[in-house]
Amino acid sequence: MAEPDPSDENAFSFRVERRHSCAAGEVEIRRYFWTRPLAQIVRALDDALVVNMALTSRPPSTRVEATSGADALAGATAERVLVMMPGAPYKLEAPSGTLRSLHCAIGCGRFEALVGGEIDWPALAEQGGELRPDSAVARLMAAIHDELVHDRIGAGLAIEALLHMLCVQLARQLRRPGPDRRSAHSGGLAQWRMKLVADRVHAERPAPKLAELADLCRLTERQLGRAFKAETGMTPGRYVDEATMERAHVLLTTSALPIGEIARLLGYASADSFSQAWRRIVGGSPGRARRR
Repeated sequence: MAEPDPSDENAFSFRVERRHSCAAGEVEIRRYFWTRPLAQIVRALDDALVVNMALTSRPPSTRVEATSGADALAGATAERVLVMMPGAPYKLEAPSGTLRSLHCAIGCGRFEALVGGEIDWPALAEQGGELRPDSAVARLMAAIHDELVHDRIGAGLAIEALLHMLCVQLARQLRRPGPDRRSAHSGGLAQWRMKLVADRVHAERPAPKLAELADLCRLTERQLGRAFKAETGMTPGRYVDEATMERAHVLLTTSALPIGEIARLLGYASADSFSQAWRRIVGGSPGRARRR
């Protein structure tokens, strides 16, 4: 989440429970709290890109909306992992409540060093550039949380390395504004359709079926399958499987939910069917992942 405005008496506030700072960025476990429903504009940090992962469920009907740009979120329900562009304004709506989250801030200079030049962040956001909190981002955030709370030997070095990896993962997703922006693959899926698919697949809901994704894109299942593979090199089914297992990994390693409940959240009929899918896609068992 973005920074509250201290001059706004209705703004939310937070308490830092754990913190680690290093050259790669800053990591905090925060507990946010507010006593009144929120409906306000919050602004992301000007000099850093922020990734926020909810460690407890966001209050029902919490919404985050980009207030400008071609990729405005249109009042989208806030997902578990949010990426906030430097200096961008967001409209936040939420009922009263509390939230614990992992807050990672990475300086803009880190991204500019990786892409080899200055980034016009406002123009990037305004013209439709975005950074998506994909499954790899969620996995890295979960690993950072694990190192932060267990305070193992070398935890500081591990967190710094994970922050570097998080920066690399996000930098690879940068979309530069301008007329030359186009699909990397001839015959691929249009960017607005890719966004619809990604948003649905990474939503905190049971995994979608191919028919649902095709309907979202206004395509047949066959058309979606061809275009998606041309764009990404993988089938929609494989994309859904990988994203679902990454979400499962986050839930297994950052929550105490029973495996049966995790299976239900992911859309599996039973813990056994979830375990079978885990063995097929990941290998081993969900219980083993939890014990690591």
